[in-house]
Amino acid sequence: MTATITGEERPARGRPTSIIVVAVIFLALGLLDIARGLAPLFASAPHWRMAADDVEVLAIGIAAIVGGVYLLKGRNWARWLLAVWMAFHVAISIGQPRQLIAHLLIFGCIAFLLFRPGTSAYFTPTEKG
Repeated sequence: MTATITGEERPARGRPTSIIVVAVIFLALGLLDIARGLAPLFASAPHWRMAADDVEVLAIGIAAIVGGVYLLKGRNWARWLLAVWMAFHVAISIGQPRQLIAHLLIFGCIAFLLFRPGTSAYFTPTEKG
């Protein structure tokens, strides 16, 4: 006996491979940033002090992880968060030509993968029921 799947039982949308790749990249970058942000805190033990720029690195890492997790969940705001995250990196690269070019290229690739029509459909809400 074979079971047939009706249109109502089929998954409404599949997760594009490019979304998985981008999410994993941001999750990894977030973990690295969190490690970089927390390293000075642990190095300063038992005084437990962090510089302001270490807190910024930590916050950027947390934003990358939040964006990566919710990107996998199909939340539209998450792709915008990650686009802003990358745009922030472009902005802080101004004045450093090599870093600026690298961040612009990465931003272009990420923006393409997150906002092309094939992936935009993944972020479109579907009706349930």
